[in-house]
Amino acid sequence: MKIICKTALCLLLCVAMLGGAIIGLTSCGKSSPTLMTLDDITVTQAQYTFLLCRAKAAYEQAGFTVKDWDTKIDLDGTTYDQYVRQQVLAETKLMMAGVALFEKEGLSLPKSTTDAIDNEIKEFIEYHGEGSKSAFNTLLATYGFNADMLREQYIFEAKYEYMKDYLYGEDGSKIAATAKQEYLNRNGVAFKQLLIRAYRYVYETDTNGDEVYYLADANNGKTNNIAYNAKVGVSRTDEFGKTLTDKNGDIIYYLANGKIAYDKENGVRAITFDATGNPVTKALSKDELTENLGIAEDLKSSVEARDFLGFEAAVAEYTDSGDDTFMGSGELCFLYTTGDNNYDYLNDIADELAEAEVGEIRIINSEYGYNVVMKYDIPENAVSNTAYAEWFSEAPSLSTRVLQYLFSNKCKDLLESVVVDNDVFVTCPNIADVSANYKY
Repeated sequence: MKIICKTALCLLLCVAMLGGAIIGLTSCGKSSPTLMTLDDITVTQAQYTFLLCRAKAAYEQAGFTVKDWDTKIDLDGTTYDQYVRQQVLAETKLMMAGVALFEKEGLSLPKSTTDAIDNEIKEFIEYHGEGSKSAFNTLLATYGFNADMLREQYIFEAKYEYMKDYLYGEDGSKIAATAKQEYLNRNGVAFKQLLIRAYRYVYETDTNGDEVYYLADANNGKTNNIAYNAKVGVSRTDEFGKTLTDKNGDIIYYLANGKIAYDKENGVRAITFDATGNPVTKALSKDELTENLGIAEDLKSSVEARDFLGFEAAVAEYTDSGDDTFMGSGELCFLYTTGDNNYDYLNDIADELAEAEVGEIRIINSEYGYNVVMKYDIPENAVSNTAYAEWFSEAPSLSTRVLQYLFSNKCKDLLESVVVDNDVFVTCPNIADVSANYKY
């Protein structure tokens, strides 16, 4: 599975264009042909290319490489490059519409905002251009820009952000909880699940090849002390009659065969990690996968529809079995049916649940294993319940989703009024051919 699916590309683009010191779009760059027009607001080909540079940086940070851009993303033959270029175009239209609203409302940016932008440009010149505006312009030329164009764009983007804050408050603080709940009810699904993994973790082992068990910390994680089982093991002494201890000074308990007597019931194992910091795993065999599918089907058939307590009990039983093949979710989980859950398998789960009845169990196969999921009703107080806060605060947060939804609807007529010169658009560079802009 590609780490970033088609729908997640749009999510990445929103983060790249709408968060932090992002660019704004103005009528600067007169030598570049006009690409888009909305009333007296124009966007040039150079500005659009600059956006591609910024978008490319976001995708590279997420793991995209040169060879990925020509990869087909759907059955229509659309490539990642084509899809991203169209999404940059769509997001640019939204920014133009936001600025058009700003102008129609007769708003003006606070002096503190323009001062902050001027100071930022000065800092760029000082630290990136070593005090020389000309040197800084040389750096920006990589993206087809200069310092004056950059300043105008920052001003433009600030107007766009100011308009959203004016309507909905900073980070959507003015949006009522009822509006968020309505959005969640329309575009969300709630479920609990058991994941039957298609792999096993590789754990630390001792010199005998046995998995090491450690005492658990408050979060059921590994401590530095070995979990010995004094009930089944015995201590030993050295030639001087001193009891053998480990590096922590804890008495070592041995089995009759000379191996370490670990407390497997109360201890925890430590997952090993590779050089990149990812857990080391071992794929299950074909026979093991077939057996797991049988377990998933047995679980599905053993629980009646809408028997939530029965499903939860079964999930808990598998999870508590001590077999790390099973990973259960005792808490209510949420996904969005809008197709932007970051990973294909999450979108697959959301799609399945969107079609399912509340209380229905489905089995979704992914590279991670078999997800046995039961659909739940979305709680009426889900948005205000602190127990679910983590689900709705992760980027893009529920507030951000609702804000973008409301803002897009408000700008609908303006968006339809944006005129794109397709003759100019077809001459815009591919994203693979532009430089990634991580800084501006």
